[in-house]
Amino acid sequence: MTATHAAATAGWTPHDTWLLAVVGISIVVVIVLISWLKVHAFLGLMVGSFAVSVLSGRPIGEAAHSFTSGLGDTTGKVGILIVLGAVLGRMLADSGGIDQIVRTLTRLVGRDRLPWALTLVAAIVGLPMFFEVGFVMLVPLVLQLARRDDHPVLRVGVPAMAGLATVHALVPPHPGPLIAIQAVHASIGLTLAFGLVVAVPCAIVAGPLFTGYIWPRVAARVPESTLAAFTTAEATGEEDGRKLPRFSVTLGTILLPIVLMLVKAVCDTAHLPHGPLRTALEFLGTPVIALLLTVLLSLFTLGYAVGADRQRVHESLVRSFPPIAGVLVIVGAGGGYSQALEDSGVNDAIGAAAQHLHIPLLLLAWLVAALMRTAAGSGTVATVAAAGIIGPLAHGLDAPHAALLALALGSGAAFLGHVNDAAFWMFKEYFGLSVGGTLRTWTAAHTLLSVTSLACVLALGAVV
Repeated sequence: MTATHAAATAGWTPHDTWLLAVVGISIVVVIVLISWLKVHAFLGLMVGSFAVSVLSGRPIGEAAHSFTSGLGDTTGKVGILIVLGAVLGRMLADSGGIDQIVRTLTRLVGRDRLPWALTLVAAIVGLPMFFEVGFVMLVPLVLQLARRDDHPVLRVGVPAMAGLATVHALVPPHPGPLIAIQAVHASIGLTLAFGLVVAVPCAIVAGPLFTGYIWPRVAARVPESTLAAFTTAEATGEEDGRKLPRFSVTLGTILLPIVLMLVKAVCDTAHLPHGPLRTALEFLGTPVIALLLTVLLSLFTLGYAVGADRQRVHESLVRSFPPIAGVLVIVGAGGGYSQALEDSGVNDAIGAAAQHLHIPLLLLAWLVAALMRTAAGSGTVATVAAAGIIGPLAHGLDAPHAALLALALGSGAAFLGHVNDAAFWMFKEYFGLSVGGTLRTWTAAHTLLSVTSLACVLALGAVV
């Protein structure tokens, strides 16, 4: 891949300068609405898309069309994967599967290597569920572990956060990577394979290595009310007469969609001869099919097989959907914002600017996403906005570099989570930290994750 991109325009005009100003104005509008006026991100992105269309000189009647068409396209392609991932995450939590994974791995590794085990646990648990959901599900188990075995809470809390954050930023089927994959027309299987490769060093750096340095240096005191709420009883299926799912069954269920999508990626890259076997593998590895099959399997492995009746499984399914409503509308609105940018010609102007400034496309993607994360707080919103700007610049890229470009967007969107990030305050309150202590732990870990992943992506880009 060259230092720029194939889609950039050759010349530079005053209109290009104005279109870049339009991007800045629209970003300011979105940030002011979301961060200062506390308007929901859906409305902020919707207003931002209309601002782009109007200020770029497009007919006013086309502004609504750009937004609605982008919303529909993104929701149709990404929304169903988010829904299926939420169902799988709920089945995993309600069955006690998370607790089984924590118990097994912590028993195997021993006390000294506990941060390593918890990083792995959180990464595994985080594969099928959103960061906030996985965080809330793991907090009781982390606090139980800290109290029962007398561990400093940050020694077990920081690795859990790092494992979740790593897969959330880099590994589909999480919303951010899926949005980036769609925007740059990357292969989901290849992005998944690269994402797993990049995730390993990132999780190690932001998890056990950083934990070993930071936990003795930051004071944390979990409020007694929080301890009482989360450690009076263990949240497992054993309380209502059900047995926990076996570790091997739980792990196999979680990893099934990952394996199916990786097999499809191998088929696509190895150019296997066409025939019934390849057709079947490509069908099973399609993300929607892989996740649907896994969800159906989880009804048995994490439901009926551990003693849940049909009513209890039905209740778990029903509880899957309300928590993701906000994510779905934000993702959809981000698609509308992205479409407005593309229809207004903003992306060509950015491409021309990158060409004149000689900014490599991977670095440009990271910078735009990092800027949006720093300003807007939400990693998903940052990915959505940055993908709309960078996506059209990816035309002509080969499959490996398109996948790396998607990862660069996810990497930038993990940068510098601070006081405008809701999860920042969750971490602070659950683990009894000051604002300064949260900046030294939460924010520093996310910055390490972002910078490490950027370095890995650039290194892969230099050799593929």
